[in-house]
Amino acid sequence: MNRLPFVPEQPEDPRVREVFERLRRRWQGAPVLHLYRLIGWAPGLLGPWMDFAHALRFKTVSPADVRELMIVRSGQLAQSEYEWKHHWAAALSEGVSEAKLQALDEWQSSRLFDERERAVLALAEDTACRVGATAETMNALKAEFPHEQVAELVMIAGFYAGVARIANSLGVPLEPGFETMTPRDETK
Repeated sequence: MNRLPFVPEQPEDPRVREVFERLRRRWQGAPVLHLYRLIGWAPGLLGPWMDFAHALRFKTVSPADVRELMIVRSGQLAQSEYEWKHHWAAALSEGVSEAKLQALDEWQSSRLFDERERAVLALAEDTACRVGATAETMNALKAEFPHEQVAELVMIAGFYAGVARIANSLGVPLEPGFETMTPRDETK
């Protein structure tokens, strides 16, 4: 259960109201997500947070399937149901198989995962459970991805490890029907 009350869907603060309008354009047909209705209590941070999260999802060149696989695993490791369930749906929409998602607990011994996926799953473990990527993980990433994507993946992994901790701290509950709520890049 959420540990702060939700910011109203029609907030008084003009900064929050503007961000919520942008969110409604990005998540057409969906209510303002619970996560944003809780971090909306920090109006000076809400807009920059949303812009950065949007850039990580729509302005990077890293493959979307491995990004989402990594985020699901990070959320699982951090015990953030809100994060991993939202990104499970996103992973499926990006072409990750249900079998791979079901096998995440055994990814190190499973034959379902290729070397690219193993590299990002190691990164998820390092950033969710440790202080950051190990030299071994960084070498595995560099063997599979160009430097631009390595830097992006490290930033994505670190961000979503933080999202999990914030969602857990605020007690963000899942929205009914969250499985069908997917954002779009309204700048296209």
